[in-house]
Amino acid sequence: MVRENRLPHAMLFWGPAGSGKSVAAIELARWLNCRSGLDGPCGRCDSCRSFAALEHPHLSYVMPLPGKALVDSDSGELTEEGAETLANLLRLKGAEPYRVCEYRGGQNILIGQIRSLLQWAGKRSFDDLPRLALIDHADRLREEAGNALLKLLEEPPPNFLLVLTSEAQEDILPTLRSRCQAVEFERLPVLAIAQALQDWKGLDSTTSQNIARLSGGNLSRAMAFADDPQQVSKYYDLAVNLVRYSLGKNPLEFHPMIEKWTKLEMPDQLLILEIVMAWLRDAALLQSLGDGAQPRLVFQDRADLLRKFVTNCPAADFHSTVLRVEDARRQLLGKVLAPLVIVAMARDLYRAIYGKSPV
Repeated sequence: MVRENRLPHAMLFWGPAGSGKSVAAIELARWLNCRSGLDGPCGRCDSCRSFAALEHPHLSYVMPLPGKALVDSDSGELTEEGAETLANLLRLKGAEPYRVCEYRGGQNILIGQIRSLLQWAGKRSFDDLPRLALIDHADRLREEAGNALLKLLEEPPPNFLLVLTSEAQEDILPTLRSRCQAVEFERLPVLAIAQALQDWKGLDSTTSQNIARLSGGNLSRAMAFADDPQQVSKYYDLAVNLVRYSLGKNPLEFHPMIEKWTKLEMPDQLLILEIVMAWLRDAALLQSLGDGAQPRLVFQDRADLLRKFVTNCPAADFHSTVLRVEDARRQLLGKVLAPLVIVAMARDLYRAIYGKSPV
């Protein structure tokens, strides 16, 4: 589309977290503004270097912000601390493109941010080269902010592109979704993530493959795991203990697990649930394929423990357990109270594995 000059003015990049949606949007903007005229950004010209640092005047990066980051929610003007924090986040993102770029406490994209974007979009670009606005996590646009954005979609200025990102198309306001061309991104393969970890983090083959399998196709998560392997081990232990104590006969033993999990930030709570799902998927594979499942296991280094778990639960419906944990994840994203989510999930796991309700 770039070579043929057929880019739509608005696109929705959707797919799993860590699959490269924001990276692709930034690379697109860099290519469109590259001075070399090559089939892709050269990475050497002044324009490309500015994009690499996310400091180019033709790129606007919008993300959910807390109200305290703005002077007032209507104007979109950043406070001094808000501007400094955001600039630092973007510098880190530029240096490590697959780094998670989130402002702590940012729940929604506010109307003031969109009003500020509309002002930026109305300005003339340098050298008549395209400008691109990236709205990351566009599923968190408040309704009034989404309505304000409609003007940009219905009357786009010349040489202007808008890219929204989201994990799911249906999470975007229908009025916005219908005006964007959807581009789907898929989970990255294990081998690609492992190679990236070896190239960027200098990890050995075994370590990089273990982390890649645990990442669930999410390169951003894999990078974070590589930076803090001890944290990975702690999260793994908490995830396995959530399953273990969900199946216990003494509910009092489960309470410490609930407390540990609920004290985490929501992204970490979701990560624990995804590790639980990976563990249960491995159990389902072993139950179905026996030793033939070994090459496909996420937790290959803990295969003996998995086999013991599966052997001790001969009547378990492990496929159902994965669905129950996915339900818990959706409830958490839907703002259901975390303790209620985890207790309900524990009861569902007990029923799916033992075929009866807990006492």
